[in-house]
Amino acid sequence: MAFFETISGATPIEDVSSLIPTHITSRQELNEWETANILEAAKKYLLRRKKIELDLVFIKEVHREMFDKTWRWAGKFRQSNLNIGVDWHKVPEELKKLVDDIKFWQKQNSFSLFEQGVRLHHRLVFIHPFINGNGRQARLVADVFLFSHEAKMPIWPSRELLEETDIRQRYLDALKAADKGDYKPLEEFTRRV
Repeated sequence: MAFFETISGATPIEDVSSLIPTHITSRQELNEWETANILEAAKKYLLRRKKIELDLVFIKEVHREMFDKTWRWAGKFRQSNLNIGVDWHKVPEELKKLVDDIKFWQKQNSFSLFEQGVRLHHRLVFIHPFINGNGRQARLVADVFLFSHEAKMPIWPSRELLEETDIRQRYLDALKAADKGDYKPLEEFTRRV
């Protein structure tokens, strides 16, 4: 049973026992609290340009920084299957493949930095390594990746991706197309944003 109303394409929150703030009673309050936590993490990674080491430790660290004032499981890979994502046992393996792919793409100049960022974002969402917050974490990791390489970053809509909107539906449709290997809609969405 979901404790907060669930929107289309979002992972339902079925267990609030790990929620740190005790005053939260609605999805809106949770979104506002998480947003404040996420903004602090974004400041840490996006105010001063520095080289990042894209690896499993970094991926977990970003999630922890984004949600450590909200959820006790922040930065910890999920231990069960969800309505989306790879089998939970395969999360570390799939993330390692992603990290290796990024290194290969950079070495071979297979894709532009923008295209690498789009693929990084999509694969993080597809793998879904955490109980919740995967889309937001994927966007920030991709942004940090692009920022650290001095590449142009998208400006993501915030509230429109957390609520039932046309923009959210276009985003979900673009992710589904990328699931099938068609990255054009996600690239267009990211450029448009």
